Parts: sequence; structure tokens; C-alpha cells
Amino acid sequence: MTMGHSVAASQVSATDSQGSSLVETAMVVPILVLMLCFAIDIGYFFIVAANLVSSSRNAVQYSGQGFVSPAQQQLPSPGTSGSLSDTAGVAGLAGGDMSGLANMLTKTTVEVCSKEIGITQTSNGYITNCSTYPSGSLTFTPDQDPESTSGMLTQRVDVVYTVNLPIPVNFFTFTMPPLTIHWAAEMRAVD
Repeated sequence: MTMGHSVAASQVSATDSQGSSLVETAMVVPILVLMLCFAIDIGYFFIVAANLVSSSRNAVQYSGQGFVSPAQQQLPSPGTSGSLSDTAGVAGLAGGDMSGLANMLTKTTVEVCSKEIGITQTSNGYITNCSTYPSGSLTFTPDQDPESTSGMLTQRVDVVYTVNLPIPVNFFTFTMPPLTIHWAAEMRAVD
């Protein structure tokens, strides 16, 4: 009789351990899914940051150097106010570098400060004028070059992008608000 009793007890304990592992799995899986969603969101933030840095840097280099040929005597066009998808100017180049991001045309604003737009004389020298693409208003001002009276001007490109999470996750009624990231690049250009 003891033998039959121990067999029944071992069957009951095996069933209990299967039930407890199912409960443990049910508790852990939502946490793992939440961690996966946050990892995807953080990865998207890094992609946005990398695109912002490269787009502003490429655009300011193009703004100051153009096509770098001996025949080129004129700085490139700052852009057209219609859209960032027009790659004819500096703003279009920045928009082209940002084109891999979601909703790039509606969430990206580029400000170009270039001698091609004009210059303003100050008490200490000269500052390049700025224009925003697509038409809007950003209020970033380029630094005045300390040698602006000697023919050096500062070219500047500001890129602003508003990030929404690719996987919006509510965590105890808290939703991450949109994040606006701004990156600027400056380069000296000989007048």
C-alpha cells in the first residue's frame, strides 16, 4: 500500500510543478515583451541621433564647400521653401540624409545660415543670415566668426526632428511624450 501511495504523490507533485511553471511563464512573458518594446524604442532614438548628426554635418560641409571644383565660384543654394524632398540645396541635402526616418517630411525642420542668404553687419563684424525649410521659424543664430572682418564667415545648419516612439507603450498610464531633438553644425567659410 505504501508503494501505491508514493506513486500517486509523485504524480500530484509533477502536476503541481507544471502548473507553477505555467504561472511563472505567464508572469515573466509580459515583462520580457515590455523590455523588447523599450529596446526597439531606444534603438530608434539612436538611429535618429545618428541621422541628425550626419545630416547637419554633411549639409554644413556642402554649404561651405559646394562641389569643391576650381570652376565653382558661387556657394550652393540654401534650398527651396516648399519641401525638404527637393534636393537642390543645402536644406534638401539635410532632408535627404533624414529620409530614412518615419514621417521625415512632417517632423523635420532645417535652418540654413549662409552667406548665400545674406550677411548682417554687427558692431564687431558680420553674421550670416538664416532661413528655415520648409517655411517656418527657428530662432537659432550662428556664432559670429572672430575673423569676420577679415573675410571669414560662419556657415551653420540646424536640424530639428520630433521623435514619436515606434511602439507606444503605456506603463501604468504613463505614455512617453514626443521628443524633439536638435543638432547644429558650423563651419568657417572664406568670403
